Amino acid sequence: MIATDLNSKWEKITIDEDLTDYRSIRISSECCSDIYISIDPNRCHCLILSLPKTYQIDFNSIKKEKISIELLRDKNYIVLTLHDANYHDLFDILIISLYNAIKDIQEVSIYSKIFVNTFHKWAQFFDDELLDSLSKNIVQGIFGELAYLKSLLLKTTASKVNDVLNAWKGPYDQGHDFVLNDKDIEVKTKADGKSTIRISSEQQLERIDGRDLELAVVSVHFDLVDGVPIKILVEDIKQIVENFLGDTSILLKAMRQKGLTVTNLQNYDHWRFKALDIITYDCLNSSFPKIVSSEIPTPISGVKYNINLRDLDGYITIEETF
Repeated sequence: MIATDLNSKWEKITIDEDLTDYRSIRISSECCSDIYISIDPNRCHCLILSLPKTYQIDFNSIKKEKISIELLRDKNYIVLTLHDANYHDLFDILIISLYNAIKDIQEVSIYSKIFVNTFHKWAQFFDDELLDSLSKNIVQGIFGELAYLKSLLLKTTASKVNDVLNAWKGPYDQGHDFVLNDKDIEVKTKADGKSTIRISSEQQLERIDGRDLELAVVSVHFDLVDGVPIKILVEDIKQIVENFLGDTSILLKAMRQKGLTVTNLQNYDHWRFKALDIITYDCLNSSFPKIVSSEIPTPISGVKYNINLRDLDGYITIEETF
């Protein structure tokens, strides 16, 4: 199930005439459960899970400002309803994620539980918009981390896609930007032509719990013609995740930590970047120039410094050009 498939189905059931009941179409005959997209009499987009008539579910309806979930006991339907048309794109992402999660499950007790739990997990993304705008430098930094995430996803497999998404820790401001099974990666984003990167603390290049650590520098070019806004980069990543049947909510939750949502990404369309390359350095080499907490007196903290990349060619381990 991809976005274009879903759009064509919405077009089939979106009509101008008045409705007195739900107008629905089954998402796919390949799905073990009966799941439908629907337009209700108020012209709201809905997702309906039709349960077997004999199946009883213990269920509490929840209605939030923009989205709700309820049980229609007379039909034995669980219905997700979107009450704000501004969130159609996000609702479609939820539908695709939920469909991919339950399509091969035959046991009603399992797929109905996943359906309800997915609502609870995703409801936070339909809350009021995060109002604080981000600076160009912050957006550029997030763009670099997302470019690195995309690079990782393009090299992974379907079974590992959620692990890669969960590895992105940068938005949570805890430890290093990526925490993989075998190593950590600290990501720095710099403008093309700039020869230095900023290290903002003595912990950024510090080894944690004996784990391997790499420094990845993403070079980007601010380009209003050939560059892409962060929204397009996020859409590219979502497409990769959906193709792998991964959990897009992991990505959305991390983005939300930085104040980015599906509906406010367009506010940053005037900043367009082009990722040029990713250069990875062996920052654990004993001669690599860095200041770390384990090598300075305890009373000293809050260290910030620049590293000149022109002197680091001997520490390069990987070069990836786009």
